[in-house]
Amino acid sequence: MRPQTTLWMLLLAGCYTYRPLATPAPQPGTRVSAELTGDGARGLSGQVGPEIEHVEGDVLAVDSNGVHLAVRQVETTRGIQSDWKGEQVTIPTSAVSGWQQRRLSVGGTSFLGGLVAGGLYAMYRLFGGPGLISGRGGGTGPTGGAH
Repeated sequence: MRPQTTLWMLLLAGCYTYRPLATPAPQPGTRVSAELTGDGARGLSGQVGPEIEHVEGDVLAVDSNGVHLAVRQVETTRGIQSDWKGEQVTIPTSAVSGWQQRRLSVGGTSFLGGLVAGGLYAMYRLFGGPGLISGRGGGTGPTGGAH
């Protein structure tokens, strides 16, 4: 496998974290999580379901009506998560108590990548690579020769 392919695989399977948004409003093209207010959750219950606390999705647009999301997941106040398939929902800014943006965790991804690389190297050395078990001569004696 080429090194570029491996790098892309690690980035796609990397560790992500949510951090507070650095700007007042999310930008189109970013993945965000909106924490809804109590009133916001009640107002959006017909679109996203009852008792929803977090709505996660990709920002399609931002205008005076609110933030237009392609929803990927919702989470209830009880912590139950439901996956969505990109259905579009407009979330009024007054319905949100806080925005968080999904970002790649460089430290977590590096740690995970190191563990994977170390595990693969250990398996290589143990099962097929040179050096871990000496004296592979095919004989029955301690030096590889027959007695």
